[in-house]
Amino acid sequence: MNRLGIVIQRWHESIVGGAESLAWQWATLLKNKFSVDLLTTVALDAATWENALTPGETNQEGITIRRFHVDRQRTPYWHDLHRLLLTRFKNQSSDSASLLSAERSIGWSLALQEEFIYKQGPYSKGFIRFLSDHAQEYHSVIFFTYLFPTTYYGIRLVPRERCLLVPTLHDEAPAYLSAYRYMARRAGKLLWNTVAEKRLGTRLWGELPGEVVGVGIQVEESIPHRPGYPYLLYCGRIDPFKGIPQLLEFFRRFKKEYPSDLRLVLTGKDEMALPQDPDIEFLGFVSEEEKFRLMAGAALFVMPSPHESLSIVTLEAMAQRTPVLVNSQSEVLADHILQSEGGFSYHDYQSFSKGVLRSIAPDAGYLTMGEKARSYVVDHYGTDRIKKILTGIIESRGL
Repeated sequence: MNRLGIVIQRWHESIVGGAESLAWQWATLLKNKFSVDLLTTVALDAATWENALTPGETNQEGITIRRFHVDRQRTPYWHDLHRLLLTRFKNQSSDSASLLSAERSIGWSLALQEEFIYKQGPYSKGFIRFLSDHAQEYHSVIFFTYLFPTTYYGIRLVPRERCLLVPTLHDEAPAYLSAYRYMARRAGKLLWNTVAEKRLGTRLWGELPGEVVGVGIQVEESIPHRPGYPYLLYCGRIDPFKGIPQLLEFFRRFKKEYPSDLRLVLTGKDEMALPQDPDIEFLGFVSEEEKFRLMAGAALFVMPSPHESLSIVTLEAMAQRTPVLVNSQSEVLADHILQSEGGFSYHDYQSFSKGVLRSIAPDAGYLTMGEKARSYVVDHYGTDRIKKILTGIIESRGL
């Protein structure tokens, strides 16, 4: 059986959503066709990359997991570099969206860019040695997430014809660094989650060989959660990067203008200390079964993040016939709404409140949105479809 390597900066079953979940799903889909190695680090916390697990080899559900010690964790120096990068990026000309303009505005040499990537972490000497020694043993190696050293340095060690890159790309300051454009060109093929992500990648990195694959979504319908009051639902990381402060601001303002028993329910890891508010309910981590029940029972699923390359949880909620309200600043999320007609997008408080009002006083058109949302996910993100695409790419190398 051909060996397949999947590289991801961290992985553990307790990590919910994101590239980590996508990497594990692909590993699970492909394990009956290939001998799959998941190559990762012992880190759990993406804010520090602190060594938390035991290095070495384990087997889980037929997948070999190889974990490596982290030698470069994040320090205050990297955070200083990151703040400088964000400042320079924000100072670019507001009327110019060109890649060249952004690069000139940042003005970093390639050496400084690589310093930023290396110091960002997680950097593992053991991982680099392993891949250098064993890259030729793999039929293909799939690298997840463009940002981190595991991808940036790992891609150099794998022959181009064996190398697949899943960027999980967002429109963010680091994406405009030329070092990542050069890195992407070393991959034999890029695998995108959505058409919108591929458009962004083309704008940033030019025309490169690749295709849209996506992720398989759980489409089995769940029994709705019925707590006796309507609620908006958010699932995922609770931090500023995900747009949570604005969500809280808009929700509280809505409650003042339209008093009702509506609540905001959040699940996941709270990394910003949610306020104490009787209308805001934080459930922490929940089981997959409970998550789907919450999705099925929600008046509206809200995704406030301005940076998404797919948003698995948004698609999962849509599969439960629940209309969604998404931040239109994310081109990917806006595309989901445009193509499915399964919800609303918002860009300010007025558009946010308009969507919420529709959800708490649903009409026939609103109920139709739920049907359209589910049909969109079933048609485009069925697990069998994703498995067939992936297997075809790897078996042919598609390069």
